[in-house]
Amino acid sequence: MKTNFEEQLKKLPFLKIVLFYGIGIGIANFFEPSKSMFNLIQLLLVFSFLSHLVFFFYTSRLEILSIVNSYIILIFFGIWNIWRTHDQVDINHFLIGTSDQYIAMVDEEPVFYNNSVRFSVTLLAKRIDSTFQKATGRLMVTLPFDQKDSRIQYGDEMVLKNKVKPIPKPLNPLEFNYRDYLKNQGIDGQIYLKSKEYKIIRHHQGFGIKARALELRRELVSKFRKYLKDENSFQIAVALIVGYRAVMSQDIVQTFSNTGTIHVLSVSGMHVGIVFIVLMWLLARVSGNYTLNLLRIVMLLCAIWSYTILTGMAPSILRAAIMLSFFLIARSMQREGNMLNTMASSAFLLLLLQPNILFDIGFQLSYFAVLGIVLFFPLFKRLSIFESNRFSRIIWDSVAISLSAQIMTASFSLFYFGQFPNYFLIANLLVVLPVTLIMYIGMAMMFIPVDIINVWLGYAMDWLIKKMFFTLEFVDQLPFATWTGIVLSPTLVLISLVFLFSCSYAFYWKNKFALYMSVCFLLIGLSTFSYLQYLQFNYTGFRIYSTRKEIALAFIQKNNITMVSSFNSLDARNLVYSVKRDLSRFSNWEDINFLPLISYDSVRTNYLIQKPNLTIQIMEHSLLSHRSTDILLVRKNSKWNFIENVRIIKPKLVLFDGTNSDFNIQMWRQQLDDMGVAHYTIKNNFAYVWDKELL
Repeated sequence: MKTNFEEQLKKLPFLKIVLFYGIGIGIANFFEPSKSMFNLIQLLLVFSFLSHLVFFFYTSRLEILSIVNSYIILIFFGIWNIWRTHDQVDINHFLIGTSDQYIAMVDEEPVFYNNSVRFSVTLLAKRIDSTFQKATGRLMVTLPFDQKDSRIQYGDEMVLKNKVKPIPKPLNPLEFNYRDYLKNQGIDGQIYLKSKEYKIIRHHQGFGIKARALELRRELVSKFRKYLKDENSFQIAVALIVGYRAVMSQDIVQTFSNTGTIHVLSVSGMHVGIVFIVLMWLLARVSGNYTLNLLRIVMLLCAIWSYTILTGMAPSILRAAIMLSFFLIARSMQREGNMLNTMASSAFLLLLLQPNILFDIGFQLSYFAVLGIVLFFPLFKRLSIFESNRFSRIIWDSVAISLSAQIMTASFSLFYFGQFPNYFLIANLLVVLPVTLIMYIGMAMMFIPVDIINVWLGYAMDWLIKKMFFTLEFVDQLPFATWTGIVLSPTLVLISLVFLFSCSYAFYWKNKFALYMSVCFLLIGLSTFSYLQYLQFNYTGFRIYSTRKEIALAFIQKNNITMVSSFNSLDARNLVYSVKRDLSRFSNWEDINFLPLISYDSVRTNYLIQKPNLTIQIMEHSLLSHRSTDILLVRKNSKWNFIENVRIIKPKLVLFDGTNSDFNIQMWRQQLDDMGVAHYTIKNNFAYVWDKELL
């Protein structure tokens, strides 16, 4: 069996290529490069390449060295491809030097949200000493919305005032890492501008095909808006059919996420597959001789890539489009394709063009879902007892595909989102047919110009979407629908992957050692997970979260949590964003005891929070309770008699939040240092976390 496995590996050259290239990308991501380090990598890359030429002429004697050297080249190339655009290496990067203006091009479709418009731009030039010089890099731009801003489109060139700010790192435990999210898209800064601080100088400077696709998508979105009167139906339809999610409400996203059907709203392989089936049916008669067969393949490729561009070219649909393209090309050449090699080759192509996409959540979930189907679907297929009945076989295949994908992506879902949909099998079975019909109706509406027909198609689509969403809401409301608060560490994710790969190896190659190893890793993973859950269940601690101008204090006593906050409710959007993922580890979100504090920007109020072993005073004006205090939280630049109050209440720790000015914080810190009083600044810093018994 070992020989057969090695023979199979020889049929998967791209799997090894993407593995070592990916290792290089991973190494580069964990180190900040300097110019000297980058030059060293370039020298090593050139040396390795020249060595490979020598090995090529002496293949018979140096075959092993040649193989090892080829992997080294891939690793160095991965590092080089990441570092070459870094601001410490690229001399044209917009962060190098000082400039007062930039010329940039809008490189994505603007999103209008909450009285603002947001879009990314590619830098073209920067003004230094009254002259414009070449600039590289990308920025995220946010503007206040007005009629002028509504004209901004993809491909517009703009002059921007340089008010670039660094993207802040997460300031609370387990908070979404927005900085890394943008970094993975090559965006290194953000900028907030007023209407007078930018000017559009040229239109239609982007990639022509993409510009036309986005224009067509806007027309289709307007068409769906006309025929779908229900807002939820419209939002789901445009996300599902053309990949437009700019208007998607958070409640809809949460329902699909909680039921394990969020992939429906992200145009992916499922959607491309439906489009492909329709195209194959339409082009069924275009076949016969070689020329007609070639014409059909060209038409299929053009249609698939047109749909891919139309829907925004997300990693999931790019993966599906590339894999399907490779399949069609191989078929035209009458060659048998290997699914794993095709998947690896598509991943390598994407990583070649966008190496940072390796860390994109959508990229990882998409490829591991397909990998799960490739590895585990044959196993579930063998377990089927419904082969004699066509309908039962289709149902079982749907279950097997969903289960295979979920098995491989479950650890990633728990790592990134801290939740798992327990009824994902039921939910996915219930949406397969409606989604397929909605896609068919949507494609018909895209091409049919007759108003009365589109009206009736709109009624049908609206009815289908409402019924589908009602069903998902019902599943979401079932007891134990979502397993929340389980946040896996990277180590546990790695253990789970080793376990799954060992299982698949044992299954395919009947290898006892792999079976024993899978059992060992299963036991290691379960014991580690159980121990961490035990520690989490018995955790006692205290947090003051970093939430800009609001107060958010959490007292955690095992699985009981009390939240004291100036937010108006536990479901306030910014509070959920900042603390939910962290606190859900210790208790159900709905079980948290929420105590509101009344706080207004124009009114100063002092608060006293008394716990059996902890006294906290929140100071917004001069008068404080003259009792011994553990923690003093200073807000709203409250400097009246500050030092005198500190001497009276003798706090063990003084904290400054985001409502204070930097000047006052610096002054108070110096005064407290002179007094020997501990202090910590929460403003623009990580939350204050006390992982011990409450003082």
